[in-house]
Amino acid sequence: MSGSPEGIYEPGIVDPGTPGPNYTSPYWHIEPHRHANHQSAWPKGIVDVVIIGSGISGMTLARTLTTKPGLEVVLVDSRQLCAGATGRNGGHIKTMTFAMWAERKKIFGLKEAIRISLFEDSHLEAMHAAMKEDNIDADLVLTEGIEAYYDQTTFDYAIKSLEEMRFHIPKLAAKHRVYTDLDYLQKEFKVSPRCIGAIGVPSASVWPYKWITGVLGNLIDTQKLNVQTNTTVSSIQDDDSDASEFATIHTNRGSIRARDIIHAQNAWIGHLIPELRPFISPVRVNVVHFDSVQVPDNPHIPVVNRSPFSLDSKYSLWLRYGEKDYDYIIQRTDGGLIVGRACTGRKTTSDDSVTDISPMQHLRGFAEEALMFTPEKGSSTHIDRQWSGIVAFTQDGVPFAGRLPSSFTGRKHQWVCGAYHATGMIKAFRTSQNLAAMVLGKGVSEDFPESMLVTEERIRNLQRSLDVGGYPVHVQKPRL
Repeated sequence: MSGSPEGIYEPGIVDPGTPGPNYTSPYWHIEPHRHANHQSAWPKGIVDVVIIGSGISGMTLARTLTTKPGLEVVLVDSRQLCAGATGRNGGHIKTMTFAMWAERKKIFGLKEAIRISLFEDSHLEAMHAAMKEDNIDADLVLTEGIEAYYDQTTFDYAIKSLEEMRFHIPKLAAKHRVYTDLDYLQKEFKVSPRCIGAIGVPSASVWPYKWITGVLGNLIDTQKLNVQTNTTVSSIQDDDSDASEFATIHTNRGSIRARDIIHAQNAWIGHLIPELRPFISPVRVNVVHFDSVQVPDNPHIPVVNRSPFSLDSKYSLWLRYGEKDYDYIIQRTDGGLIVGRACTGRKTTSDDSVTDISPMQHLRGFAEEALMFTPEKGSSTHIDRQWSGIVAFTQDGVPFAGRLPSSFTGRKHQWVCGAYHATGMIKAFRTSQNLAAMVLGKGVSEDFPESMLVTEERIRNLQRSLDVGGYPVHVQKPRL
């Protein structure tokens, strides 16, 4: 892929293959769920739905579909539960609406740019409500997400976009706060004097693995969901004939017949659906965990755990060094930090068994330049875990959701739900809810962005964009 509006990495079309058995160990997996490697009884007969993937999409699809009585749903994953992108991310729920505003207008037009922005913004409230409904303790902490800028041109561009949003989406824009007092920036957010301004928006930090495995674990315990971990799908036998009632999923452990199959593997979607491979690029990102420091507090409490950078957990940070160059920081309440992204030096690959040298060099030293306080012996001395994860960048910046088009021959029983352009925490949950509604024969919600649907027209536009090396221009289609 060469024309994505986001990301710094090599161009080219990559077959992601299947998730490998060896991978870097993320901090989130330090407390494995008791069902992490669960394998239910092997499905017999024809099941209703097979979901491929057990991240936020797979969990949400299962959570939604199993509410229909009698529906037989099977979830398969090449690895243990939640070992893909969701279990390896930075645990940050935060929109990037103003940063993507101009590009979305260019690609989709004003009306759809507004719809995408509002859809993304709805995720924090929806996910928070779902965790409460399911009684899942996933360490969710509501924060103000501070987008700290270190480049004047990029900051001016963001302010211009936000001002335009104030005209077109005043209720959403009103949630944002602009900070330009340099003294306040340094004292309150603990950023270095290199920071020239910031924009704040409601956000949250979360332990994503706890949420996903908590929901799936409950579905396993109540026998509402058949789960097959460590089960790799090698191929799918399907056809378009009217007489065809099911497709057959072939795996390393046997075959499963299903009336509907949902591809929810995010960056790995292109392997089993090569027609989408030119438009979905698997990209390796890098993340580190900084351990807390113990410092004297008062004579009655000898030591307490604190942030090594003196950050406050009521804030989460995005550090923007340039238009496409940024890191994020989650300050956890236990004093530890999650820092990730490091855009420069990323690779177009699906291999998460290693990390990248340039991003890791950056993550080990970024704090000395970007933050106000760093430990005397250097920030890197507090890194106790580092890992990589594979995200999916798409050609037009939005995910794919829906039944595969008829032009994809031999795909009659297959759906797709994924490829979240590296921002799945503000796209995946409600996209998956809407995809589940489609599978159940219901329409999508009124606010669901049309641009995310996988249609014949969208595929044609994406192919044309590759041919000419530019952005696709989408024509609005009637809603479902």
